[in-house]
Formats: sequence, structure tokens, C-alpha cells
Amino acid sequence: MLIDLHCHSLPRSQCSSLAPVQLVELARERGLDGVCLVEHDAFWPAKELAELRRATGFLILAGVEFSTDMGHVLAFGLRTGSGMFASARALFDASKREGALLYLAHPARDGHLRVSHDTVEFFESVEAINGSDSRIQNMAATGLARGFRLPGIGGSDAHMPAEVGRAATRFEAAISSEADLVAALRSGRYEAVTL
Repeated sequence: MLIDLHCHSLPRSQCSSLAPVQLVELARERGLDGVCLVEHDAFWPAKELAELRRATGFLILAGVEFSTDMGHVLAFGLRTGSGMFASARALFDASKREGALLYLAHPARDGHLRVSHDTVEFFESVEAINGSDSRIQNMAATGLARGFRLPGIGGSDAHMPAEVGRAATRFEAAISSEADLVAALRSGRYEAVTL
């Protein structure tokens, strides 16, 4: 399965120009099997997400992209909290309680990697391929991913139509829910791909 693990939509991510239905239509046209909405510091209510899945007939998953003192962090499987975690340590503690997984988003974007020997434990891995980053930034992120427990993930970081489906994560397992996504990520049987 080919799933774009890093998509943003209106109105939950004000920096995006994509309505959720438009995002799904573009993802379908571009050969994706699913998308993951990781809004900035905001959870998707389960009921609204289920309604969107029914209306589109497409696999739509949800995570969150948190803004922390260590940069942006993609969280999968975390379903409680305020949506705001300024501290990566607090986010890590919450993820441990819920069995969620954390990936450092676009880790080479600003040239200041915030991962140290003391903080590497917070993350399962990094976003190795980000469709909005340069080839050199993605090469650096892919190299960084080799130092973690799991492979790096891929996502487009889509905020506008042209960005949808630039990168994704290819999974061996069939995925139909957030629980399936977390299990597939935990297995390590996936790869980040540029599309």
C-alpha cells in the first residue's frame, strides 16, 4: 500500500489551501492508496474522520504534527491531549502511555538537527523523504534515519494541490485503520519513496 503520511488540510491547518475532499481526489488521481492527515497541533475528531472516509470511499487516516522544542514531530496513534505539546519530552511521555509512535518531521530542513544522544530515544525514526524538501535535505534525513530503531517514513507535506503525492510510504501490510498503521509502522516493513 502506498500512503502519503504527511498531508495538511483546511480548516485545521490554516497554512493549507486544500479541502479534505480535494486532497482525497488528488491523492486518488496520483495513484495513492491512502492519506494521513497530520494537522498542525490539532486532532481530527474520530466521528468527522469516519464521515469523511464514508463520503469519499478512500482510506483517510489521522495523526498530528506537533510543534515542539525539538522541531516538528509526527505522531501516529496518539488520540488524547490538548493538541499542544511544547515539550518533546511531554509528547514522548504521552506517546509511551498510549503506545503511539513519534517521527521527527523534515529533520534536515533548517540545517539544525535537534537530535542528540540524550533525545534520540524520543523518536522511532525520522521523516526520511519529505516531498517539500530538496534532494540534499532528503539525503541528509535518509542518512539520519539509519541511526534509529525503525526505517524513515515518507510524506509529501502537502499544503497545496501541486504538492499532493510527491512522496509517500510503501507498506507491505494492508492498512485500513490507525491501529493498522501503527502496527505496520512498528513492524518496520515499509519504505519511504519519492513519487
